[in-house]
This record gives sequence, C-alpha cells and structure tokens, in this order.
Amino acid sequence: MIQDIYSKQLEAILFSVNQYSDDVLNSWISKIEAGLEEEHKPDSLPPKINTLLNFYSSIAHIIVFDTLQGKPVRTVFSLHEFEPYFKNIIDSAFKQSRPQIDKLISYKKSGFQKIDVIQNSWPKKLPLQTLLFIREDQNEHLQVIGVIIDAETFIQDMVGPRLQVVARDQFILSAFKKGEVNPIYSTLASDNSVVGAAAQTKDFWLFPDYTLGIRTMGSSLEAVTNERTTTNLYLLITLDAVLILAVILVFRNVQKEVRLAQNKADFVSNVSHEIRTPLALISMFAETLELGRVKTEEKKQEYYSIISKETHRLTGIVNKILNFSQTEANKKALTIEPVHVNTEIKKILNTYDFHLTQKGFTYTFKDQLNFMVMADREALVECLINLIDNAIKYSTDKKHIEIMLETENSFGLIIVKDSGIGISSMDQKHIFDKFYRVSTGDLAKSRGTGLGLSLVKQLMEAQHGRVTVSSVSGKGSTFILYFPLHTNHYHSWQRY
Repeated sequence: MIQDIYSKQLEAILFSVNQYSDDVLNSWISKIEAGLEEEHKPDSLPPKINTLLNFYSSIAHIIVFDTLQGKPVRTVFSLHEFEPYFKNIIDSAFKQSRPQIDKLISYKKSGFQKIDVIQNSWPKKLPLQTLLFIREDQNEHLQVIGVIIDAETFIQDMVGPRLQVVARDQFILSAFKKGEVNPIYSTLASDNSVVGAAAQTKDFWLFPDYTLGIRTMGSSLEAVTNERTTTNLYLLITLDAVLILAVILVFRNVQKEVRLAQNKADFVSNVSHEIRTPLALISMFAETLELGRVKTEEKKQEYYSIISKETHRLTGIVNKILNFSQTEANKKALTIEPVHVNTEIKKILNTYDFHLTQKGFTYTFKDQLNFMVMADREALVECLINLIDNAIKYSTDKKHIEIMLETENSFGLIIVKDSGIGISSMDQKHIFDKFYRVSTGDLAKSRGTGLGLSLVKQLMEAQHGRVTVSSVSGKGSTFILYFPLHTNHYHSWQRY
C-alpha cells in the first residue's frame, strides 16, 4: 500500500514538474519566435535571442532548419562555438526524425503548437536533449526550430527550485540520469544516495533519459502512515471535487440533449418552410396554367420552367433528408473503390458551371496533382456538392470558389475554399452536429435543413476519412475532405 501511495504521489509531483517545464519551454518558444522576427546583422544574434541565451545557461544552441528554399538551410544561434561534429549530429537527427517533424507540421497547420523530443540524438556522455517545434513566419513559411538544452543544467536551475517547493521537507526528491547511480540533483543537501534507494522512480516527459525518484525522510512505518493521514484527507477533498465535476458533466449532457431537442424543432420548422415555398410556387403556377389564364406561349414556357426548377429543388431537399436518415441508420450501402479525384471534380464543375455562372460565381480548380482515392463515387460527389452549395449559399459580395488537391501522409485531400461570410470559432465546434443551425449573425439569415454538413461528416467517416474546417468571420471558410489514398497510385512527395 505504501509503494502504491508513493507511486501516486510521484505521478502527481511529476505531472506538476512536467507542466512547469512545459510552461518554461513555451515561454522560451515565444521569446525565440519574437527574436526571429527581429532585424539583426548577419554576424550577430537577434537581441531577444541573445538575452535569452545569456539569461538561461541551460539553452546550449538554437537551430533554425529550413529546406523550403530548394536546399537545406541551417541557421545556428549560440553563445558558444558550434563544432562541425555537432552539425553532423544535428543534420543526422533531423533527417531521422522526419516522421516526427511531419506530425509537428500537421499539428501546426491545425492550430496546435506541440513540442517533441528527438530520441537518442546525442552521445550518452553529453547531457544534451534536442527539442523540436514548428514556427510560421510572417509569410506563412514553416520552419523547424531545434532547441538544444543541457538537461542537467535545466533540471538543476529550473526544475530544482520547483522540487524544493513541492518536497517541503516531507520527503526527498532526487533526479537521476539513466545508467548512473548517483543523483544529479536532490532536495536534500549532500545527498549521496543511489537510484536504488528511491521508493519509486518515473521518467521526465521532455527528458526521457532522466528519472525522478521519491523516498521518505525517515524509515519509520508509523511516521510514513501518519504522514499519509493528511494525504487521505486531501484525497477525500479530491473525491468531492470529482463528484462536483460529475454533476457538472451530467448538467452539460442534459444541456446537450435540450439543445438537440431544440435543434430538431428548428429542423422541422426550417424543413417545413423549405418545402412549403416550392410547393406553393408549383401549386400557384400549375393552377394558373390549368385555368387557362396564360395567353402567350412564351409565358407558358416560363411557368413550366419555374415548376420544373421548384420540383428539382423539392426533390433535392427530400433526397438530402433520406440520405441523412439512411446514413445515420447505417442502411446506406457504400461501394468503396478506387476513384480518380480529378475526373470526378471536373464532371461536377461541368455540371455546375451554368448554375455557378447564373449566380455570379467564378471558380478555379488547381489539378496539379493526379491521384486516386478509396471512396464511394456517389458519396464523394455528394460531399463535394454539399460544400459547393454551402459556398454559394453563404457568399455575398465576393463570389469565388477555389478547389485544390493535396496529399498528406496516407490521405488525398480535396480542399474547397470560399470567400464568403465565414464561421465564428464558437459555431465551428457545432456545424457538423445534426440539425445544428447558427442562430445569430449573417449565417442565420439563410434557411436550410441543418443536415448538409452533418451528412458530409457521416459519409466521410463511413469512407474511413474525415472532414475539417478552418474559417474566420468575414473572410471565408476552407473545408478539407480527407480520403484514404489508393496505394497503387500514390507517389510520396516531401515538403522538405
């Protein structure tokens, strides 16, 4: 039981220490990014980076690695000489860490800054660790930034004071390097203990070559159990907090159900309006024709055209509802097969060309890539048409739609970008929910069923893909459809 208690205690401490380390590193990253934006002489350091390197001795070197300009470009910021031996290590480590870098780039493109560690990049005798993150400059140009940290100095100077606060003379915390028996840092002065003396040890997040150990100040079991009594009280308080959190989660679930019920009610209202309008027009013009009130043949043809147009519109609404119902109930049979993306997009644009022109839209299709994806042909077409319809519906003054193709890892991407009114960050979380309709702003003025994007999400997931959105209010939206690539027609390409 005591071992278990110490393990949990160490996990809590390690979480706090690791979170603190993350905060320090994020602060450094912000300063590095700000420093890289500064103008400076070619043979000198940017002022902010120079200050950072002087103030924090645990930062050995900062590497800016950039290969987007046709050939590898490496820039080193350091107060010390960067030996050729180090350059070879860094170049090799960056090359071997390509999968990690690709993941960091995908996170950055999704709006999430992540820090990752290059494993085993330095000889064991050196206490150096290389941390990577991705930076985007003012020209939206991505760079790989490597921060080479002296892990032992970082633990002693940055983590050590934090460990002292946490320990509070109640237990001893010691940091060890794997493969060595004596601690590199301990909360107990003149601590000559070995790693085996620790009751429990666990690894640091950012420094996997180092572990944190915990042990009691005394060896008396009674003293340990008395100390745990206070801990148990804290656990009871934590349990109360968990119960409160559970109540909050239940309340949120109830709110979600209420919102869903409201969305369903709005859906019925919107669908009724959507259906009533074409039915009213069909009924009115059919009755006019039936009663013989139209005298000229030209006018008759106009009325016939309106009836046909509204019938197609009504059919589209009904088909969308039926498709959504079948997909949600898993009754829609999909045939997953290799599909030429370029061919299908061109067919859709040829079909929609007149409609887009009539609405005053221009469009471009960048088909510089040619690949096949594993998808259901009809489902792919339906997803893309839904996104084009959305772009038409929610564009006002600037009427332009851009369709692009890209590949990312094992996925083929169809990107649909418009210059419409955009979607707020709050609404972006819910636009793929069934029946969801934006209740305020310009988006709320356009009626609809609230099923289009939900249907797109369901169809993409049924095809083992996904759909994402990025948007800024007033500046348009970008939707991306991810389809699994057909491997026989996929040729990998590198950005770096």
